[in-house]
Amino acid sequence: MTAKKVNNDKLLLENLKVGDKILDLHNEEVEITEDLIEQMKAFEKDTKQNAIWKGKMTGKFLYFKYYEEHPAEKNKKKKPGRKSKAKEEIEEVIEESLEQEIEAEVQNEEDMLLDAMEDYKSTYNVKNVNIKSQKFKRFLYKWKQEN
Repeated sequence: MTAKKVNNDKLLLENLKVGDKILDLHNEEVEITEDLIEQMKAFEKDTKQNAIWKGKMTGKFLYFKYYEEHPAEKNKKKKPGRKSKAKEEIEEVIEESLEQEIEAEVQNEEDMLLDAMEDYKSTYNVKNVNIKSQKFKRFLYKWKQEN
């Protein structure tokens, strides 16, 4: 026996009777029980959505039904944004090592520039070096290629 369809093949919760069969989302027949009807009523009351659509049980209702029957599963979900202490420690170590690498690279660049300035002073016999001058920039470019 199947549930009665009313008005253009609309299946309503009020028309369901215990023992009727209805298709679920995967086209499998499910027998209507009192518990299932109560769950459908609770779903419709809580969500203001229909448990049955186009003659089938909706996916949202099946999801609701599953977690109502398995409340422990819902509590297993992790809250977003939480990280374990091990992950936080690993991220801190990575950040520190990156900062050290950047500092070392900057120090190497500064040392290289100071060396180039000393060579420039001795080559052109000057006391002060304008690092923004075109002449120094050309000298630095050639100096980098040599070293």
